[in-house]
Amino acid sequence: MVFLEDKNLDMQRYNAPTLCTEVAATFVGDNGESPADRDICVYPVGDTCQSISPLNQCCDPMTYPLLFPRGECSWKSGMEHVEERRTVKRTRVTQLQYYACRLSQRNGFSILHNSGSPRHMQQNYQDAMAMVRKFGKPNLFLTFTCNPSWSEILNSMEGVQRPEDRPDIIVRVFNMKLKELLEDICKHGIFGTVLAYIYVIEFQKRGLPHAHILLTLDSESKIRTKDDIDKFVSTELPDPCTELRPFQIVTKCMVHGPCGTININYPCMRDGQCCKSFPKQFKDDTEEKVNGYPIYRRRATEPVQVGKYSIDNRWVVPYNPWLLKKFNAHINAEVCASVKSVKYLYKYVYKGYDAASVKIQKECALDHDEIF
Repeated sequence: MVFLEDKNLDMQRYNAPTLCTEVAATFVGDNGESPADRDICVYPVGDTCQSISPLNQCCDPMTYPLLFPRGECSWKSGMEHVEERRTVKRTRVTQLQYYACRLSQRNGFSILHNSGSPRHMQQNYQDAMAMVRKFGKPNLFLTFTCNPSWSEILNSMEGVQRPEDRPDIIVRVFNMKLKELLEDICKHGIFGTVLAYIYVIEFQKRGLPHAHILLTLDSESKIRTKDDIDKFVSTELPDPCTELRPFQIVTKCMVHGPCGTININYPCMRDGQCCKSFPKQFKDDTEEKVNGYPIYRRRATEPVQVGKYSIDNRWVVPYNPWLLKKFNAHINAEVCASVKSVKYLYKYVYKGYDAASVKIQKECALDHDEIF
């Protein structure tokens, strides 16, 4: 299987994954029909790969966990009707009857409206721009990423489970953390009075959820000066002698790469250059840039050893010290310095879900069995 790079597509959505070797795919055959014959392999704990029949009652709950959230068994051959629906001629439940029952409309059940389509994203973008007309441009852009090492996640693991084995727990914990973050911002006013905000939740190609948040502050809370920027955003390593815990969080969650000549194979590298423009240049003072983001203060200090690399302030991703210390996660904080950045930001957060363009090909004369 080959991932295609079509420049006519939105490469922010169709870029190939760089950190994962696993692929999950949904495909159909001719005329929109699914393949008649398929091999389904499962990996029981502590056992080798086993093949099961598509008619196995465990097949559906393993294939569609969102439709079977409690792991209940699906239809099976020989399933009997309940007593009140049993007749002399019809004692067994057919597949058609079973799935018709599953799909039937019931009172009190609400089907979620379609979301994630280009039309839906365009509508969200128009709604967001209407907020700009009323409240002004956004002042802060936050990216909040789930930390799989949160104690709430690790303490919920059973036996030899790892966080990636329990995406249900990961999304529940992240949702609770996100609600707490929004409460700190909107109700407790850690950045000041918030007039309007929007956020979208996405999933990285490696599976972790993260949220993009745009904040519009009132006139008294707006970030106007260099001192205001330095008050809310930092791009420097904390002092490990006086701020050990913030130093540990920053070096674990807020250091980019390193990449470049230090690590040419890092995912951000494009044609020998970092696509995020790291390492940055040292700066004694913050500069208010006319177009785009400001140039943050990055004073030259002695490098520190993080793992096998030597790191200094040039590699630090912008963050808010208070939020970082409380949530112990990657929280990128950026000041929106120009009205020209508004369209880019709103287009970015409503760019749509990740996708891929692939093709299946045979190499030489060998047949390769692919498991998706």
